[in-house]
Amino acid sequence: MTEPPDDRDANDVLRSAGSDGLREMFDRAERKVIPLRDVVEPSQQSLLRPISMARWDHVAPPEPDWTVFQRIPRRQTALFSGEGAMGKSTLLLQLCAAHVVAKDWLHTMPEPGPAVFLDAEDDQDVMHRRLASVVRHYGVTFADLANGGLNLISMVGQDCILAESSKSGKVQPTALYNELLAFVGDVKPAMIGLASAANFFAGNENDRSEVQQFIGLCTRLAIVANGSTMLVSHPSNTGIATGSGVSGSTAWHNAVRSRIFLHGVKKQSDSDGGEPDNDLREIEFMKNNYGPRAERLTLRWQDGLFLPEKGKSSLQKAVQEQKEDEVFRELLQRTRAQNRTVGPNTGANYAPAIFADEPEAKGMGHARLKAAMMRLLRNGKISIEEYGPPSRRRSRLVIT
Repeated sequence: MTEPPDDRDANDVLRSAGSDGLREMFDRAERKVIPLRDVVEPSQQSLLRPISMARWDHVAPPEPDWTVFQRIPRRQTALFSGEGAMGKSTLLLQLCAAHVVAKDWLHTMPEPGPAVFLDAEDDQDVMHRRLASVVRHYGVTFADLANGGLNLISMVGQDCILAESSKSGKVQPTALYNELLAFVGDVKPAMIGLASAANFFAGNENDRSEVQQFIGLCTRLAIVANGSTMLVSHPSNTGIATGSGVSGSTAWHNAVRSRIFLHGVKKQSDSDGGEPDNDLREIEFMKNNYGPRAERLTLRWQDGLFLPEKGKSSLQKAVQEQKEDEVFRELLQRTRAQNRTVGPNTGANYAPAIFADEPEAKGMGHARLKAAMMRLLRNGKISIEEYGPPSRRRSRLVIT
């Protein structure tokens, strides 16, 4: 039987072979136990590609990568929810500007780089007014923002759907989404701000599968840009009442790796009946898959912006903890060099108690040194090693 021409597909081959030819073809395949792909041409390359883990034995696990340290992970989508007029867009504009001019945002230092802010709710005049406060606060100019790569796009009053669902429930990207995908691929923004979800998603917010697919498209933007996507959303009445800050399917919470909720703060005085204080907001970092959870900041309206209330900042706290971690490691290294043993458990050789008496740890105290020990253990910088005879095993701390 002659070989089929290269330009004929498998169906043409089967039709031309006839019943006798088919019987001969499959008999020959069975005798030689050849794969079916040698009989019927495959349609396309497999999409399933297992990860090769063999090299992981020789490579340290990578640290989490952030665009906003310990708050917003790189190549992921963050959900930023809150009632209308809470200040979400202003805070997101401020974040985008902070990326561009390398300034502080709510006591953190965002990764420097360009930013894209796509607003479907407000026009350029509103953006201008809001950014005027940001420019004044940071001591920069609008030219600094433009030259640094802040890209503002207003689509108020226009068709700005990025994704829509079909009758089968599959969420499809629109032409606008494809244009945005190409744009962020060229610009490579550290932050992509989208305000808001209801304007961009023409699907069922209560359908778990559709929500997951839409968040997947938002995350694809972040991956192509090698940055992060922050999607603004509005909670339902139930989400406001319960304090969850979400609306629709639980997939809005589950599909993202970071979720932030901005809400009002009630006055403390009993005489005012617990009315909201219009100058105060509380921002809660409700979900953080790769970092600390449940961080809260109280913000006060100051000169056109919501800024953190005075007190020790998260950035200052992180610097302090880093210093305490370094002191703990140095002291542990010294004790090992002196053939002294310190351990993680309370007793005669309890490391935090012993280290608290050293000059380098002056003022830190047992509690802060214990916290440093626990952080170092969690991060794998130090470890617990057992030693001694089987009948009397003991634990000691070692540098990893």
